[in-house]
Amino acid sequence: MAAALLVLCALQGSDEAHRRVYEKVRRSVVALRALAPLGERSGTGSIVSADGLILTSYSVVPAGSTRIRVWTAGPRRYDAELVGTSERDEVSLLRIKPKEPLPAIEYGESGRARIGQIAYTIGNAANSIILDDQPSLNVGVVSGLYKLTEKRANSTYAGLVIETTAAVNVGMEGAPLLDSEGRMIGFVTQNYSPHRFLGAAIPIDSQKYAIQSILRQKSTTNDPPKGEGTLGLKARDDKGRVVVTETTRGGAADRAGIRPGDVLLAIGRAKIRTCEELWKRVEGLKAGDVVILTVEAEGDRYEVKIELTGK
Repeated sequence: MAAALLVLCALQGSDEAHRRVYEKVRRSVVALRALAPLGERSGTGSIVSADGLILTSYSVVPAGSTRIRVWTAGPRRYDAELVGTSERDEVSLLRIKPKEPLPAIEYGESGRARIGQIAYTIGNAANSIILDDQPSLNVGVVSGLYKLTEKRANSTYAGLVIETTAAVNVGMEGAPLLDSEGRMIGFVTQNYSPHRFLGAAIPIDSQKYAIQSILRQKSTTNDPPKGEGTLGLKARDDKGRVVVTETTRGGAADRAGIRPGDVLLAIGRAKIRTCEELWKRVEGLKAGDVVILTVEAEGDRYEVKIELTGK
């Protein structure tokens, strides 16, 4: 009882602290709408990089979504592209092209979350960002730390969650869960415990890995790994085929006669179906090393010996 009274007093007596958190974070949260395969959805996202990368929930923007719109403070509306998703982690990454740098949310450490600490949710409750240009701020405590073993309420995530008494309203799917310093320690999921019926958030520590994994997969679509020896080309995945999109003038591929639109079928004796498989074979090689590529161009297949260069 004494502990509960202390928490209640802390919540009632820290108006200025609440306002500081709100002012710190309010421009880092955005409203979202997307046309998903089963209909339009809306929710909340967090700006995670100044150049327009946005983190949200897969339940708001699942794979295959179109007409993705983002409202930032202003409010300003942007059309967004879907960078990538991880259904298992309930993570979707979007990108917009802002006219000026955006204020990115600060990450906290979800592994340090403890029951009883003050926690906030902030987001697009009932379209508050879209309609009123102000996210809805809610304050509570971390009320539980446990695993959810089943997926409910359109959630695609099961695992460790941070439970909170801070309100989770309609439109706050994907909203950040914040600590007392306004740092993001998780984001709101629709999943919940049927025994407690309180809001839950997926810990940010695990989401960081999901974000990095999505970005790595995205980069392998076009960009080769950094290294001493390169093929001098960029490529993209296309239905189980690796299609050349660009060659470096005077580079190894250019000198071998490889052109944009050619398909790379194998490197050495290893068949390649994705850019990731190609770059893994090249990674670690040095300028001067020789590889044999099987190439398909205009319906013809041939092998070409390529000496890697430094560009």
